[in-house]
Amino acid sequence: MLAACTGNSENKAKELVGNFYQMHQTAHPSGALTLNQLITFRHFLSVPLFDLLKDVSVAEEARSAESAAAAAPLPPLVEGDIFTANPGGASTFRVVRCDMQERESECTVELTYSDARLQAPAKWTDKVVLTHDARGWVIDNVKYAGGQAPMRAGNLQDTLRKLLKRDTSPLPLQ
Repeated sequence: MLAACTGNSENKAKELVGNFYQMHQTAHPSGALTLNQLITFRHFLSVPLFDLLKDVSVAEEARSAESAAAAAPLPPLVEGDIFTANPGGASTFRVVRCDMQERESECTVELTYSDARLQAPAKWTDKVVLTHDARGWVIDNVKYAGGQAPMRAGNLQDTLRKLLKRDTSPLPLQ
């Protein structure tokens, strides 16, 4: 009976991650998420991850407004696709497996990015961390594959926190 519950939970986790990446391929997020993208991805995400993404979006809007008024434009806080290790995003994905625990689980996802300019497609494996809340399984983090540039290392939540910390500057004295 326990094996059946675990299998069902793994199927739900794989379905969630698969649906997330299908939505990801439709939305093609690049840079900080827009309000529409935040709304689109909301039901896949844990509250802490959603809040971080929202805070980065707000900071990016403020930065953009500040940049428009500045003599030299500021670079964006987020460059490329924040949900994958490859800033260029992914062309295809495959949920390989999910290692299920009671409160937190991890799904291994193989991603590929192909582009006419590339001689060979870029392939890598990110890990999607799931947590359980009142809605069921939700995405709480992405552990990036790392590797040679331009691939990201670390994880999504830490990256978002660093971006927010980097963007906070002391207020000018009046």
